Amino acid sequence: MTSLGGRYLTELKPFYRAVAMRELDRQTYTALGISEYELMCEAGKAAFHVLASQWPEARHILVLCGTGNNGGDGWVLARLAHDAGYDCRVALFGDPSRIAGTARIAHDAWRDNTTATFSNAEHLSTGELEGESCSLVIDALTGIGLSGSPRDPFVELIALINASAVPVLSLDVPSGVDADTGAIVGAAVHAETTVTFIAHKPGLLTGAAVNHVGRLVLADLGAPPAVLESVTRIGFRISAQAAGRLPTRSKNAHKGHFGHVLVIGGNRGMGGAALLAAGAALRSGAGLVSLATRSEHVTAALVRHPELMVTGLDDTAALPALCDGKSVIVIGPGLGRDEWAQQCLQHAVAAGLPLICDADALNLIAENAVTVPPEIPWIVTPHPGEASRLAGVATVEVESDRVSWAATLAERYAAVVILKGAGTVIASPSKDDQACICAGGNPGMATGGMGDVLAGLTGALVAQGLSLMEASALGVATHARAGDLAWERYGVGLTATDVVNGLGVDL
Repeated sequence: MTSLGGRYLTELKPFYRAVAMRELDRQTYTALGISEYELMCEAGKAAFHVLASQWPEARHILVLCGTGNNGGDGWVLARLAHDAGYDCRVALFGDPSRIAGTARIAHDAWRDNTTATFSNAEHLSTGELEGESCSLVIDALTGIGLSGSPRDPFVELIALINASAVPVLSLDVPSGVDADTGAIVGAAVHAETTVTFIAHKPGLLTGAAVNHVGRLVLADLGAPPAVLESVTRIGFRISAQAAGRLPTRSKNAHKGHFGHVLVIGGNRGMGGAALLAAGAALRSGAGLVSLATRSEHVTAALVRHPELMVTGLDDTAALPALCDGKSVIVIGPGLGRDEWAQQCLQHAVAAGLPLICDADALNLIAENAVTVPPEIPWIVTPHPGEASRLAGVATVEVESDRVSWAATLAERYAAVVILKGAGTVIASPSKDDQACICAGGNPGMATGGMGDVLAGLTGALVAQGLSLMEASALGVATHARAGDLAWERYGVGLTATDVVNGLGVDL
């Protein structure tokens, strides 16, 4: 997705599914002129550096190794820790005879350079994870090699680790996390830090996995950019800190250069949602912002934002005239699902303008009350529940593979999809665009009105000439950054208004 790079977002980091990661590994050590084992050693060194820098006081380390290459990373780290003077124990999960290939080389190097022996991880006791005996656990059990339903001893081992107060450093992927989807397979390690190798995996960036990854560190192991370009990626990770800025405005610019946003919403008793969206559009650089809402909300809107052009809309027949001359329509915040709401959405679609559909506009579309023709350029901004209604599946199914479901909805509705949540996913119906996952945001943003702010912000960016995908990606990143700034100031209890007030700084 070259249209984003270096323009509105910087430092885009590609992510790849597990099958592509194996090819990346092969091409990386080939391009670097080293062996697979030497690349494994680089991974172990990178992990040991994270260990030493984040836990400088840790002296008693327990390394949990599986029988595959993730376990090989663990054997390398264990050897390095032993050489550095740590009290380093290793526990193996699985049949020792299954350690083969590069992992066997790493195991033998550990065995030949230490006097230690490994124990059976299936017999690990609570006492081995308490007090003086252990100050850090290294999780090198499965990595991207997780497959099938876990055995009971694996689930029991994960439960034992998670019940302990000892911090965990996971290598590549927390064990039990599906690297492709972020789903939890039976049980998963709760890591304090995960150091992932060469490139990002989508499963670490979104969904249930974000509660297991902890602090995420990418160690690229010197993978050449040409190698990353040669292997098929499925998208890019964007961070809140990577949000760029809109182009510099000329000195003789005027409001007509930056678009006119029309926000439609605020049914009876829900005026605040539409007002938040309109306020976010103002703060995000739109030249003009109009608000069409129920008459009882007009005074409150003008008191809060006298910059708005507000129309009391009780008779929806006035909407076609209000749509004239607008650049984009944001509809859904506080819209409701009654006859008034349906008529508003029908008129908005009939206007033929770019649409940002949020909240109840999505529910009306899911109910087939209104259909958006494929020629209308539009963005949909569902949370998981709304996405499940659009998809016709259970919410848990959407959450089990957020990247795939965002792509499915984008194709089904011919719309750019912003699937909100921890690790918001942006997907496009265009084959020229690739998915994005935003790594910013925080739990304080799990409160009413945040989606309304994002809808208004995104609408303002479309009004200023950004493509739908550009506006969505930059909007999500900017929204996350404003939310993170508010989190630093307010913590739990931050409001959507706090996020609106932080938007102008970032654009």
